[in-house]
Formats: sequence, structure tokens, C-alpha cells
Amino acid sequence: MKNTIILSLSKFFEKGIMFLFFVLLAHHFGKEKVGEFSYYFTTASILFVIFDLGGDFYQIREFTKKESLKIFQNIFLLKTVVAVFILVTAVLTHQHIYLLLLIGSFYLDSVISLFRSSLYKNGLYYQEAVLTIIEKSVLIAFVFFNIFRLNDIVLMYLAFIVAKLVYLLFALNKFYRFRYLITLFKLFDLDNVKHYAFNSWSYVLNALLVVVFVQIDIIMLKQMGVSFDEIGVYSVAIKIYFTVVIFADILFKQYYPKVSMYLHKNDTDGLKVFILKIQSLNVYTSVVLACMTMLFAHEIIIFSFGSEFIEASKMLILFSVIIIFRFSMYTYTALLSSSNFNHLKLVTSLTCVVINIVLNYILIPDYGVYGSVLATIITEFVLVVMYKISSFKIIFTNYLTIKEIIVLMLTCAMMYFTYFYEIEIVYKFIVLCIVLLIIFYLKNKLKYILSFNY
Repeated sequence: MKNTIILSLSKFFEKGIMFLFFVLLAHHFGKEKVGEFSYYFTTASILFVIFDLGGDFYQIREFTKKESLKIFQNIFLLKTVVAVFILVTAVLTHQHIYLLLLIGSFYLDSVISLFRSSLYKNGLYYQEAVLTIIEKSVLIAFVFFNIFRLNDIVLMYLAFIVAKLVYLLFALNKFYRFRYLITLFKLFDLDNVKHYAFNSWSYVLNALLVVVFVQIDIIMLKQMGVSFDEIGVYSVAIKIYFTVVIFADILFKQYYPKVSMYLHKNDTDGLKVFILKIQSLNVYTSVVLACMTMLFAHEIIIFSFGSEFIEASKMLILFSVIIIFRFSMYTYTALLSSSNFNHLKLVTSLTCVVINIVLNYILIPDYGVYGSVLATIITEFVLVVMYKISSFKIIFTNYLTIKEIIVLMLTCAMMYFTYFYEIEIVYKFIVLCIVLLIIFYLKNKLKYILSFNY
């Protein structure tokens, strides 16, 4: 439980710093630069998946089997070779300096993941959290210095490299010896490298599908002629709802070990009761967060990014419904990830990537960024439905209770009115109070739902 809390707080801090970075970028450099950053960051993220070779998920598995300096350094060499190949290719194709800097940053992140995986495997969660906090603190300090003294957009990209180098310096000093670099090629084992590369493909493919599913819309918008200004506004709306969804991930870390335990014990009855608790918790929590985001979308955008990005509030209202989809999806992710049906996640992700690309291709020419918003909402709905249906192979729970259906219908009605009608802020607070009163009324039930010790 302690480790889960440490991981959750570390992740929350990391996401908070990235959100602050985005806010500062928007305030000081405007819509066009936000759009550029989003486009190049998305491109670099997709390339990163290729040379990260499965990242923490695969590395932790391999380190659990056997952890040694030889394995550590062979993975490092393999990642370096692939990353250099991608970087050289990007240089030869005359890619922008922004992309090259981000590729370099992501390469350092892939090296950091080696240390992170080793620390997690050895139960050193606190030490890794400290290193992450140092890295993100350096990042935001560098950004503040740049904004108030130099105001150079290139240095906004360079900040990621500087911060990750600081992480690595601390990690190397505490958990690695520089003299080990002398043995780097001496310990090289071609068979070991081939084994790692061959067995990592499923992890790479799954991660690639996830990244493409989440971020391909920004690349498609640019390739289909949408300006960086419009992409910048669109990116702001996405950034906010992604920030809200982090709470789903924090809750997931609380109940996932319990789901795994029930499956391991083959306790179907206990698992069913527990999953119903999680389902109710995720529905009620997500509805509250979605309603708050819808109601105050205008104020959130103005306060965080300024009036230049006001159009993003309309998009944010529409995106808010995805918060409910994402919370529900984590329920079924817990079931599938703990079972022998994890491959269904791969099939589902691939299907939704295809749907998302097709919908974007159809809708963007006619509706621009709003076409991409609609494509994302439809795809996210299909995703959670497919995850739920797939989870029935493990245990059949239910679809939705009557109460939950009513709550979701009211949420959709609120989305309609907040999108098409201007509501005075005093009425927004009245509606919020009504929502909170409903939650207070359900207090006893929520106490039961929030207890994961069943």
C-alpha cells in the first residue's frame, strides 16, 4: 500500500509539472508554438516506442528472471543502436531541430527506464520517486529561467534533455559505477541481444498501438492541412482532460493488486462482488469529475491558458464525456491484465486504432479539429465497450445498473446544455452543489465502495 501511494504521488507530481510546462508554453509563446510542440512531441513519442523496446513492462519481467550488469548493458547498447539509427534517419530527412531535440530527450528517457525498472524490481520505489521529483523540478526551473531571462523557444525543448541528464547523473552516482562503462563492449552478448529484441516485439506493438491510438489525431490534423494555431487549441483541451484522467490511474493502482489476487485464487464470487464495487466507484467518481470539467471548462481555459485559447473550452466540454469512458475502461483493464486474456487488449487496441484513423480521415476534411474531437469520442466509446465485452470471458458482472444509466443520461444532458448555452457562474456553482449533495447522500454507500479490503 505504501509503495502504491508513493508511485501515485510521484506520477501526480510528474503530470502536474508537465501540465504547468504546457501552461507556460501557451502563455509565453502562443497557439502556434503550442501546436508545433504537440505535433513534434507526438511524432517523437511514436518513435520512442520503437527504441524503448517494451520499456518498464518488459524490462521488469526480464530483471525479475535474472538481473545482472551484463543484461543491463546489453539492453542499453541495443536501445542506443536503434535510437541512433532513428536519429540519423531524422537528420538525413531534414527534420526540424525541435523533433531532433525531442528524440534525444526520449532516448535519455529510455535509458532512465532501465534504472527505473531495476529500482521497481528491487522495491526501491521511494528512491525512484525522489529521482523523478528531482528531474521534474530541474525541468520546470530551467523553463522558468528561460521564460524570464532568455525567452527562447528552442530552450523549451532543450529543458527536457537537461532534466533527464540530471536524473541520470544522480542515478549513475548512486546505483552505477562509471568504471562499468569500460566493460560495456566486453560484456556484449549477441545471443542475449537477439533474444531480448525478438521477445520484445509484442510489448513494442502493444505500446505503439496505444500511443498511435491516443495521439495519431494530432499528426493527421497537421498532414491534412490544419494550422498549428488550431492544433494548439485542440491540444490544450486534450491536455486538460488527460490531466483529469490521472485520477483513474491512481485508483487503478489501489485495486489492481486485489483483482490479481482474486484471479490467482480463482475466487469468482469474491471477484464479482469486488468488480461491482470498482465499477460503481469509477462511475460515480468520473461523473463528478466530468460534470465539474463541463461546468467550468470556460473558466479552466481562461485561468490556465488565457483568452487566446477560449475556443478550447467548447472542445473540453465535449471531451469531458471521455473521462467517464476512461474510468470505466480501467475496471476491465484490471481484469484483462490479470488474466490469460491480456492478448484481447492488443486486438481491441488494433481495432480502435483503425477505427480512429478512418474516422479522422472522413471527418477532418469537413469539420477540422471538431471532426477529430468527434472521432476521438466515438473511438473511446467503442474501446470501453470492447474492453467490457472482452472481460466477460473472465467473469460476467453486468452492463450498467438503472441508477448508473440515469446518472450517465443526466451527465450527457449537462454536456448538451453547457455546450450550446452560456450559463452564469452562479448557476454553475448551484449545479455543482446539487452534484455534491447527491454524493453526500450516497456517503454510506461510498464508504463501502472505497474500502478495498473486502
